Amino acid sequence: MSAADRAKWDARYAAGAYQARPHPSAFLAECEPLLPAPGRALDVACGAGRNALFLAERGWTVEAVDISPIALRRGAERAQGLPIRWCERDLDAGFDGAGRYELIVNIRYVNLPLLRALLGRLRPGGMLLVEQHLALSKTPAVAVSGPQNAAFRVPPGSLRQLASRLRVERCYEGLAPEPDGATAAVSRLLASVPAAPPGNQLRRGCWTAPPSLRDSCLVEDETGA
Repeated sequence: MSAADRAKWDARYAAGAYQARPHPSAFLAECEPLLPAPGRALDVACGAGRNALFLAERGWTVEAVDISPIALRRGAERAQGLPIRWCERDLDAGFDGAGRYELIVNIRYVNLPLLRALLGRLRPGGMLLVEQHLALSKTPAVAVSGPQNAAFRVPPGSLRQLASRLRVERCYEGLAPEPDGATAAVSRLLASVPAAPPGNQLRRGCWTAPPSLRDSCLVEDETGA
């Protein structure tokens, strides 16, 4: 993203955008019982942190990443000592964070090459949870909310293809109600990395993270980790 994109998102959050959405993604809340035992989680393009907060309240240690420092500060103000590390990064340039995760969450930020690269960051038994706006092949019978620009929607079948090396736990493409009463066309995926057999390790290097700018974390958790 350009500096203009960063300024655009900062302006939106400074004006109070999304304050009416403190609740987590409905898909994340629905899938929460299916998730592995809490460990490290990465929230990709977290915005003001509604999903990071939801996970941290349930025992997860979360790395929450977004381009907007204003959105991250809003999330940090709500965190109240929860184990969340708030990191400002331009994800269009890739992700260079360290370590591996039991869970990666990506809600409505379209960057399929980044997700492919992040698959190698999942531990055996870890899960990928994604929700995106779905590109429509024909006009639906009801009005559909969301972006008009096709670049911010994913083609049908693209998330399942992304998870071709994973075990698909849930996959849905179609219409879904929004909390404000609108209807969205969505593509949803929950997939897991098969647990490594005893004595073996999941092969590393099947997915290589692209080079990235080294951005710094805005707010660190209490441990400074």
